[in-house]
Amino acid sequence: MKDRFSKDISKPIYSGGTVTYITLQIAFFMGFSEVILIGIDHNFSDKGVPNKIKIRKDAIDKNHFHPQYFPAGSKWQLPDLQRSELAYLEAKQAYENAGRTICDATVDGKCKVFLKKNYYSIFD
Repeated sequence: MKDRFSKDISKPIYSGGTVTYITLQIAFFMGFSEVILIGIDHNFSDKGVPNKIKIRKDAIDKNHFHPQYFPAGSKWQLPDLQRSELAYLEAKQAYENAGRTICDATVDGKCKVFLKKNYYSIFD
């Protein structure tokens, strides 16, 4: 299934394999002309098959901003970064077609889809 970009959240929206894609659709619907993403490192230390449900064994979650985001014993799935990138391209195109922008100010982020912005210059 191809993820589409929904400009009207009263109709179906698409996940793109990441909550970030959902929030980009919501922000578009709300009328934001510029969205600055912070914290999409787009990089996971755990490797394996995307979308396969696993039980977290490690006490510390190294893949998220909080070490207990998925605590030991919880179910989770490795992300599909390729799917996310394709969805991000859909979002980028929708924003640009509407004269809007998406920037990525994630420190050391690995996503190459969006224009990079310096985090520290935003919050100077």
